[in-house]
Amino acid sequence: MVSAGVVSALDLLDRSPRNVSRWRTRLCIAIMSVVWVCDLPPAMGQLAQTVATQADELPKVNKEGWTSSAVCGECHQAIHAVWQHSLHAMSWSNGVFQARYRRSIERYGEEQARACLSCHAPTVRHGGDFGVKNAVTAEGVTCDFCHSVNAVDLSDSSDPFRLTVGGSKHGPLRHAQSPAHEVQDSQLHTRSEFCAPCHEYRNANGLTVLGTYSEWKASPYAKRGKQCQDCHMPLVEGRVVALGVKRDTPTSVNLHNISGSHDIERVRGAVELKLTGYEWFGDRAWVYVSVKNKGSGHCFPTGLPMRRAELVVTIRDGAKPVDERIIPFQAVMEDKSGRVLQEEHRVFIEAARVRSDTRIKPGETRKLEISFRDIKASRLTVDAVLSYEYETEALMIEQGQERFEPVQMKFLIASVQDTMKPL
Repeated sequence: MVSAGVVSALDLLDRSPRNVSRWRTRLCIAIMSVVWVCDLPPAMGQLAQTVATQADELPKVNKEGWTSSAVCGECHQAIHAVWQHSLHAMSWSNGVFQARYRRSIERYGEEQARACLSCHAPTVRHGGDFGVKNAVTAEGVTCDFCHSVNAVDLSDSSDPFRLTVGGSKHGPLRHAQSPAHEVQDSQLHTRSEFCAPCHEYRNANGLTVLGTYSEWKASPYAKRGKQCQDCHMPLVEGRVVALGVKRDTPTSVNLHNISGSHDIERVRGAVELKLTGYEWFGDRAWVYVSVKNKGSGHCFPTGLPMRRAELVVTIRDGAKPVDERIIPFQAVMEDKSGRVLQEEHRVFIEAARVRSDTRIKPGETRKLEISFRDIKASRLTVDAVLSYEYETEALMIEQGQERFEPVQMKFLIASVQDTMKPL
């Protein structure tokens, strides 16, 4: 039985009579590109292989410049289908980045704001399309950029990436061959150093604003050899290329979703919240809580400085709140005059010092002793709730009109509750 995924793919095909042969070819490719989610009957598999022999010409890889991800997707269908919905694919086009980029241009000028594009539209590193006139530039962290990287020099702060733009593509599959382009083996693509140039940023004031890579470098994960890709780019069973292009056995493939803080379940799996005890004597109470960073190879939270986690500990007399304490886990940055910076574009340019950093390091268990006074109750219940928060704004465009809209993201990570009895 053909899966619903195949049917959906077929609905998109051009079925006009003059393209019937082309449709048959695409039918085969559509079926085989989702082979990891369905079992085809032997007869259907034989039909698909027969139709595949009528395949069209190979995709046209640009040997003089960047190749569009759509061209890559003609062969690497499963990978492209997932990647195009990832944050990497939307690194330029998403409204949050567009708002920050516009604010940067307004405050600092276009020349200084261009630094954002080196990671959010990284093909500008070769060709300098800072006006984003070419469609491939607007693809964000597109296929051809990552697979044109042949080396990374982290000592070169101006541009750590070394690129070979054109027909040769670099990737981690040893001894891979392609009829469409040259393939160069690159184990760099399996190491954290590959991610570092865009996930580690030091501004002109010498302050590390983004430190995800250095946080990992100092962690037990790095010592054990566990790389960024091991968590954020896990392998699944599937085909690297469609069967109509290359008849090989299914293997492990990375679908390039590259999930991070936007994956709620991943964030929830990174930390552990516990109520480890309490004391209640007279009109004073103490609650003991632990928060452990058990599942991320960097600080919790990491990345953009505006991301924070918040622990709220509340004691109640029955259903009535008596008192609460709020404990944030975040990095707070200030400018040279000591003013706290609360907008991301200003943090990247103006931050000069870290006022405080209460984030939880990889493998660290943060033990908290939270005190309450003037308790007048005969019974108490304690709640501990841990949330992940991010406040920013997004550029919205409707009917040709632009406007900035506030964006507030907050979701529950963990919660625990206990009944307290006086000593």
